[in-house]
Amino acid sequence: MDTIIFDLDGTLLPMDVNHFMTSYQEALEAYFEPLNPQSNLFLQVMASVKHVIETKNHQTNENKFFDHFFNDFTGSKDLYIDHFNQFYETDFSLAQKSTKVSKEMIEAIKILKEKNYKLIIATNPIFPMVANIKRIGWAGLDPEDFDYISSFEKNKFCKPHLDFYKEVLNANHLNPDNVLMVGNDAQEDLSVQALGIKTYLITNHLINRQETLPYTDYKGSYDDFLNFVKNLKEIR
Repeated sequence: MDTIIFDLDGTLLPMDVNHFMTSYQEALEAYFEPLNPQSNLFLQVMASVKHVIETKNHQTNENKFFDHFFNDFTGSKDLYIDHFNQFYETDFSLAQKSTKVSKEMIEAIKILKEKNYKLIIATNPIFPMVANIKRIGWAGLDPEDFDYISSFEKNKFCKPHLDFYKEVLNANHLNPDNVLMVGNDAQEDLSVQALGIKTYLITNHLINRQETLPYTDYKGSYDDFLNFVKNLKEIR
């Protein structure tokens, strides 16, 4: 094993998902209120996100999102896109209050860098890169520590579809036998096992939509993962 792929939300970035979504909705609707005084903007955004996740074609997720969002739209598309971009640069940060920092994960990343592991962030690519960079910063981490960060400008598929993980593997010329996936979502992150990738399930902010947990090669808390990393061999 020489490469570790990380989920972001709930894995590298501890968060209360419900609190995050509420904070995100409030910030988004407040920012767009001058353009869209109706209260249905968030519902439109989430419907377009659902479309992105479910649609498997070779458009980027960004194009899928805006094609769906602007369906039957009569306003200025350029104005709305600019407003989205400005929102993620500015008031998106109001959602940071729903997140925390894991000292264990910060230390784990430091050790993995020192041991020469290739590090990748495979967050579900439904946010623009600027939003991903901000959330990495909220986690107390440096985007420069990662060789690849997924985003909706770059990627064409979403979790839990294997096409997304194939995209990440191909973009980084990775052999699945040499990769470990670390995530907190039992369905979205562990699905990668079908490609022959080993998995580590983080249990601190565990998401599981089934009665029992799917198989995983490893599982444990942030502290457990830090100890796991300390025992990994150095890559030469």
